[in-house]
Amino acid sequence: MAPTTPMIILYRKDGACSLVPHALLTHLRIPFTAIPMQSGPDGLEAADGSLSHAEFRRVNPTGYVPTLTVDGAVVTEMPAILTYIASLAPEQSLLGSEGAQWTMDRARVAEWLAWLSGTLHNAFAAIWRPYRFTDDAGAHESVARRGREVIDAGFARIEARLRVREWAVGEAGATVVDFHLYVFWRWGVRAGIEMRELYPNYGRVVRRVEGLEGVKEAVAVEGLEPCFG
Repeated sequence: MAPTTPMIILYRKDGACSLVPHALLTHLRIPFTAIPMQSGPDGLEAADGSLSHAEFRRVNPTGYVPTLTVDGAVVTEMPAILTYIASLAPEQSLLGSEGAQWTMDRARVAEWLAWLSGTLHNAFAAIWRPYRFTDDAGAHESVARRGREVIDAGFARIEARLRVREWAVGEAGATVVDFHLYVFWRWGVRAGIEMRELYPNYGRVVRRVEGLEGVKEAVAVEGLEPCFG
């Protein structure tokens, strides 16, 4: 008997980090229902008014996107969500190359996802939402300044790691890491950083990711401009 396709719902917000699972699900042609969210007076709520922030927090107590439900089971946090989606298409090797190298590739994917979610993502939160880190309004400027320092160091690290590489992990093709790196490039542009001039190796990988049909479709659905015309 063929396995049944799970019922997947993705709670996402245009331009947010939820673009990553949105693009990945679209790339893999995995059926899913998207619930676009928007910022409301209390936090994220459904853009069509069908779900209040309080109701969304009953799905995900953090009130953040991305949030995935799979046959009613809730999956949160980017590394877990991307790992689950990748597991639905094992033939794509999105968690690392097959064969003897797979064990190390899988470790590298986990390493990248933990750092991107835990360090780089929080650095962007520091520059855009310093109030998450302190109630002292007088400290918000210093929090944002420190966030920018972490971002600059992080992008320099990415640039060095992608030197003469086709993809972030392995050589067989894109992994979930490359999809995740894509959104941070977009955020760098949004933050006013001269991404193309400063990070050509990173840009080469981003251009390749953005050329994937599923990524182009997700970007268009979210009403975003491509990074590379």
